[in-house]
Amino acid sequence: MRRIRFEAELPPEQPSFLDSLFFGPLHFFDFVVIGVVLFFAAGLWLVGPPLVYDDFYHMAVAQQIYRLGFIPTWDFWEFVPVGRPHLYPPLLHAVMALVMRVGGGDVLLAARLVKVVTYPLLVLSLWWSARNFAGYNSAFITVLVFIGVLTTLTDGYQIHPATIVLAISCTLFWTFTQKKLVTSILLLTISLWLHIAMPLLIVVVLGVFSALRRDEGYPAFFAKVLISSVLFYSPWLAHVLFNLSWLSNVGTPLGPHIPVLAWVLGLPGLLYSFKYYRHNSFIFALLALALTPMFYSYGHRFWIYILIPLSFYGGITISKFVGSRPGKWKKAKVILIAVVACSAVTFTPAVGHSLEVFIYPPTLLPFMDPSAAVYLALWPEARMGLTPVGFDPTGNIDPIGNTAFYYLAAVWIQVHTQPYQPVCVLGGRAGVDSVMITAFSGRPTANGMWLEVMHPLIHPIVEYYYQYKATIYVVGPPFTSPSASIPTKLVAEFGPVRVFKRI
Repeated sequence: MRRIRFEAELPPEQPSFLDSLFFGPLHFFDFVVIGVVLFFAAGLWLVGPPLVYDDFYHMAVAQQIYRLGFIPTWDFWEFVPVGRPHLYPPLLHAVMALVMRVGGGDVLLAARLVKVVTYPLLVLSLWWSARNFAGYNSAFITVLVFIGVLTTLTDGYQIHPATIVLAISCTLFWTFTQKKLVTSILLLTISLWLHIAMPLLIVVVLGVFSALRRDEGYPAFFAKVLISSVLFYSPWLAHVLFNLSWLSNVGTPLGPHIPVLAWVLGLPGLLYSFKYYRHNSFIFALLALALTPMFYSYGHRFWIYILIPLSFYGGITISKFVGSRPGKWKKAKVILIAVVACSAVTFTPAVGHSLEVFIYPPTLLPFMDPSAAVYLALWPEARMGLTPVGFDPTGNIDPIGNTAFYYLAAVWIQVHTQPYQPVCVLGGRAGVDSVMITAFSGRPTANGMWLEVMHPLIHPIVEYYYQYKATIYVVGPPFTSPSASIPTKLVAEFGPVRVFKRI
């Protein structure tokens, strides 16, 4: 019985009547995928994805770059009066600040563009990479598997530079395996300027791939790409290394969220790929291995990001392995593709849960999640738009907190305070709530997010400032006012969020 090797070529593709300089000859499946990408781009723009936790930090940084006109190296807008080094790679924030400058200072426009672009970019890059590695049939199935998973969308419509790095990496894997030097340097450099940790994992992937293929000259090529990219990144790298003692790890391990089809279809192809580790597409298996440490340190992101290589190998499993023999195996291939296609446009079996924030309940049937397409298509009208964020017209507390009320408080603060006048925030999620105030008003606060950059002396100094020096206080649930020892008066009230001023 003839064995189909993993390295076997797909049947030759017939040229299309349309040729693209970037994509190559286009086929029916390609047009479907491009239509899917456009559907998500247009749909996300129309609904206006909700602003959630991480978005506020990135909006706050963009606010400062926009107002200052340059990238600061000291984070003075958080943990007033001491602050901390600003170590987050600033490329995305600089782009958002540029959008603000073009858009008249509208930080919501900058946030919306990033939230709308990220997920379609990830789908497009994964498809293009899979198409080059395995052919258009496999790439089409990869996209079906990927968009059948809800959490890839709910992560994708948040401002997550790490997700953008993974999108870029899918393309980088292909350019690197083809030894395209300039493009590979450019993509890795952009990744380094976007995020601290994720590009390091990608460098590990490229390094291990190069070691496995050392007889083909990849180590020398890898050295050229890495050294050149690090040189372009060196100004910020030197800044990070100089302040390395401020960095620490804040892990968030959580329970699994497992989309059944992605794992059932992807895992066999992933495991089988180790037998053919000299094939270029093995680089996606190395990505899966590199993501494994996130299982312990950043659990909820692991269960989302691992779906990128799993989706890739889901396409490999069906297009390469299933249907390689006549008769019932070909029928099984047709049935599997039909099941995956149905899942991509309706519901998919899933177990577990995810921390990611949903704008409406994601589980409509027991052990079934709506696909990303269904989730977007059924987006309720009452939940559309970035402002007021997540506001429930019935007056109930919205699912991600009191964001709309903090937005109104920030508008009041922007009108009634001086530029760079600090604000103290007291609430159940003081870090997130304070960054919300900065994101919407640009004012610095005595708290902050991204606690991976922290010093033990910060909190005592901030507490002293809060007690004796601050002039503006924003108070949210479960608190109703600042400490009784602080002489203040209520000057504004927005639902459960109140603004106090020192007397």
